[in-house]
Amino acid sequence: MSYLYNLLKQFLALLLTNTDKYVGNFGVSIIIVTILIKIALLPLTLKQDKSMKEMKKLQPEIEKIKEKYANDKQMLNIKTMELYKEHKVNPLGGCLPLLLQLPILFALFGVLKNGIIPKDSSFLWLKLSVPDPFYVLPVLNGAVSFLQQKLMGSADSNPQMKNMMYIFPIMMIMFSLKMPSGLQLYWLTSSILAVVQQYFIMKKGA
Repeated sequence: MSYLYNLLKQFLALLLTNTDKYVGNFGVSIIIVTILIKIALLPLTLKQDKSMKEMKKLQPEIEKIKEKYANDKQMLNIKTMELYKEHKVNPLGGCLPLLLQLPILFALFGVLKNGIIPKDSSFLWLKLSVPDPFYVLPVLNGAVSFLQQKLMGSADSNPQMKNMMYIFPIMMIMFSLKMPSGLQLYWLTSSILAVVQQYFIMKKGA
């Protein structure tokens, strides 16, 4: 597993440096590579969304089973699995695509964190190897994180998540403050693309 992760990091590092040779700006290269990765992972994202929608449709039936077999855990599991089988739904269907995406995103994060960003590279007002001096990117990261959770409606479907909708963006801002700007730029680009994807997926399903 470690070997595959390192191989993935080497590939992404090569992709970044080769992209930079053509565009001549490492900030633009980060944005381009992030977009390419999102495009490559789009089929998995769509599959994940489809599986989550199928699970959501079954939620009322699952709640009925939970009420009926609240004191019989074994029968609860049996009836739940029968329901999944009847509707041809894989309960892990929403998790597996996400698990396949995470190593790629973490690998790119690791590549950018481990000093691949040239010391003298800049993008707009940013020097990519050091944190944003005006804190614009950390604030934007927090704002996009809030928008992403709002768009997904996590607080609406689960009131217990309402506080996290406000706490998590603040945590993102604090976490981003000391990040190199290149890493923040990757995170912001990835988050914005995720919001755009989510918007169009929701619009299509409306």
